[in-house]
Amino acid sequence: MLPAVPRLLRPLLLAIAAVFAALLVLLPATGASAHPVGSTGVFVTVQSDAVDVKMQIQKAGFVAATGYDLATDQAELDAVADNLMTFILNRVTMRDEVAKLTPEVTEDPEFVTVNDEDSIETTIRFTDGHRPIEGAITLDYGFILDVVPSHQVYVALVSDWNNGQVAEGDPEVVGVLGGGVTEITLDRAQQTPLHGFFSVVWLGMLHIAEGTDHLLFLTTLLIVAPSLAVRSRRGFRWTQPIPTSRAVLRATLIITSFTAGHLITLALVSLGVISFPTKPVEILVAVSIVVAAIHAIKPLMPRGELIIAGVFGLVHGTAFATTILDLNLGFGEKLVAILGFNIGVELAQLCAAVLVLPLLIWLSHARAYTPFRNVIAALAIVAASAWIIAISVDGTTVLQPVFDGIARFPVVCYLVLVAVVAVLWYFTRNGSGQGEADAAPLAPAEPTAADVDVLEHEASSERTPA
Repeated sequence: MLPAVPRLLRPLLLAIAAVFAALLVLLPATGASAHPVGSTGVFVTVQSDAVDVKMQIQKAGFVAATGYDLATDQAELDAVADNLMTFILNRVTMRDEVAKLTPEVTEDPEFVTVNDEDSIETTIRFTDGHRPIEGAITLDYGFILDVVPSHQVYVALVSDWNNGQVAEGDPEVVGVLGGGVTEITLDRAQQTPLHGFFSVVWLGMLHIAEGTDHLLFLTTLLIVAPSLAVRSRRGFRWTQPIPTSRAVLRATLIITSFTAGHLITLALVSLGVISFPTKPVEILVAVSIVVAAIHAIKPLMPRGELIIAGVFGLVHGTAFATTILDLNLGFGEKLVAILGFNIGVELAQLCAAVLVLPLLIWLSHARAYTPFRNVIAALAIVAASAWIIAISVDGTTVLQPVFDGIARFPVVCYLVLVAVVAVLWYFTRNGSGQGEADAAPLAPAEPTAADVDVLEHEASSERTPA
């Protein structure tokens, strides 16, 4: 049965790609909502010396509360913006345990679409000079509720750095106002900057652990670590195995190159030095996976994985920075957050490398490694293509349930990977007597570790390392 594997590999991959392509066309994508339809969303961000309150006010509720029956016309809204904000500031207050905080409009009202409904979005900052925010903070939100008590206002906490609350994704809903209730208190029992630092380290680790796109990019880079690109008649090709120490060194250089790339843009974008549109960045992250996967199938150049890791690391760092920006931190807190988040990312990457690299090195001593590497690369291309399509149409990839399942059962998935590697190695390992003879058609004989230095010397004489 084994000699038939190479002949079946290409149609199998084509069939998988065709199934995924059909799913992309036939299955609808869904999006998340900021808050339920027909309600107002209030998003609270607590900084060391200020509290930002972003409001997404449903237009129908706004009309009922103010009497301004505005068309969805920004110019018309701008004409009444001053009166509107004065009206709101008289009905939305905040205090901490020391005193009442002074409001200041930091983002003028503008029309936005939330849950397919017309809404008005504005942001108010509450401060008391430059003194730190002390203890629990209480929000009294009477706007709309004093006229329409049945209206619902969802209050969500975006982040509270000193209290160690930094969350990725949708803000945490901490209460719902309405039905006569207009006040909510956020308890802040443990306040220290260290809580924020350790929370953002954990956030960085979660960003990698739950970020399938980043993990897939790292995997497609590491999968070539136990191999060497050498020149052949048809360009470059992969050959393996290579000495374990050299494979570990190559993996270290890959991770270091990736780290250098994403650290640069993570800092620059987070500090506001440069900025990029979100959608092109997300598409480029998916493109990076495609490029790394193509390189894993056939080397684009010797040590090209280092260039791919560094160049596209800049793109991934831009994507990482979105998480820091969403926390709305002050400058000093942002510096600490950049450091902590990057530490978390590196810890997660090292954990992934420690778990995966030994399996790759182990399997590189079997003839199945080339088809295994090609299958993983092909699946990465399919997944990345699905992401590109979903991002382009502002939807969610139809493969998301698969990714969610992997994230939900990581131990089971890892054990399955170990089992697959063990089976492939057992039946196609080098020097296994009859098993080796049966597996011979799987791939051309690969050089032993002792021959690698000779191969690398010959290859280096024909090309310049990247």
